[in-house]
Amino acid sequence: MSMIDKLHKPFFFTLIGLVCACAGIVIAKIWGIELPDDLFMKILATLGILILLFGFLLVVNSDFGQHKKLKDENYLD
Repeated sequence: MSMIDKLHKPFFFTLIGLVCACAGIVIAKIWGIELPDDLFMKILATLGILILLFGFLLVVNSDFGQHKKLKDENYLD
């Protein structure tokens, strides 16, 4: 397993966990769990921001990892 793959896994699994948490909260709200609307929206907004952050970090990590790999193989100067 390359170093790039080792760096992707935590971001990827965290992203999956955040999406599942968001889905779980929405399903709980649909099925009648009493949660004030303002708190529900704050939780969803927070999870949305974290999803965007980890998605961004995954893409940046992938891009820099690919650039480093090409540089190490002397394809880039």
